[in-house]
Amino acid sequence: MKNVFKPASRLNLPVYPFADLERKASAIRNSGKSLYNLSIGDPDNVPPDFVVDAVKKTLDNPQSHFYPSSRGDQEVRKSVARWFKGRFSVSINPETQVCITIGSKEALCQIAKAVVNPGDIVAVPDPSYPVYHRAGCQFVGGRCMTIPLSVENNFLPDISSISDYNVKLLYLNYPNNPTGAEASDAFLSELGKLVDNNPEMTLAYDMAYSEMYFCSPPRSILEFTPNAIEFHSLSKMASATGYRIGFAVGEPERIAALIKVKEEIDSGAPYPFQIALSAMLNAYNGVKPPDELNVDRKIYQNRKLSLAASLEKLGLSVYHSNATFYLWFFIGKDEMPFINKALEKGLLLTPGSGFGKYGKGWVRASVTAPHTDIEAAANIIANMSI
Repeated sequence: MKNVFKPASRLNLPVYPFADLERKASAIRNSGKSLYNLSIGDPDNVPPDFVVDAVKKTLDNPQSHFYPSSRGDQEVRKSVARWFKGRFSVSINPETQVCITIGSKEALCQIAKAVVNPGDIVAVPDPSYPVYHRAGCQFVGGRCMTIPLSVENNFLPDISSISDYNVKLLYLNYPNNPTGAEASDAFLSELGKLVDNNPEMTLAYDMAYSEMYFCSPPRSILEFTPNAIEFHSLSKMASATGYRIGFAVGEPERIAALIKVKEEIDSGAPYPFQIALSAMLNAYNGVKPPDELNVDRKIYQNRKLSLAASLEKLGLSVYHSNATFYLWFFIGKDEMPFINKALEKGLLLTPGSGFGKYGKGWVRASVTAPHTDIEAAANIIANMSI
């Protein structure tokens, strides 16, 4: 009898959008053609020297060669607590309210395993980071409830639409990927009340872009309610996506549940990269980040403003925001002809429909590429018949 492999039904998913983009990018590079890649948010700036040096020095420490703790090194967790107090004026206990994670993507997946039973409702914004509705819902047998985000409401969800349902897990992300939208204090206050009034609901608040802002510092949801779990990452604040290190903070029972899942699935985050995280957090002075991060912010802000101006000259509608290195712009009812034509010209962009059906017609451009590439991208778009 022939052996016929049948993967688990949970894998009945469309191709992961960013993996598909990387394959397309590789194909263009391998063909020898020029490629201007404004698709994936992978910073082109390098990590601060003091972060890299921290990794190098730690490799000489024998502790680097042993299994790390699933919850993270104690001193690193203390660094997280100190940073959180200085950055958000929120006191957290490093023993019970911090978990060091293998990046924030891993933790956003694992929290679903810790919270969701088959059939439970998982509320997911649309458009949003695909991990929420895929690994965060379908992989655990949840029922996905879509929360539409619209430009008319500055891509903030209608909280009242959630309160009438028995939502077990709610994913939200501000500053927002893909739109760059920011959460107002009024919205966060309303969100905090929603969580407090629904104690069985877990709010997974993704703040991977908390330090990628150009105006007012984004606020933590833990400033408005203690009953949530929040996720952060070194990837963006230190231009260190390859280090795969982040952390979760929040309500102790939810942190304990996340740690329990991690104990079953992984053996903790590599110690040298935990030390890199600690070095970056320790370089803050309260809200004030190290100079290297300020330089990076200015670079991204200038690139974003430059590309936005070029697109608006062409008559395209751009959503303006003061956070993230993503530019979100509207191309029409269906963005795919535009995406494909740009790709033929050597420009790789992310279709909005890759983030959900309410992203259709929109395009995300990441300005994590040299300014010369941003200018080349603008010229390619200008020479396309839109």
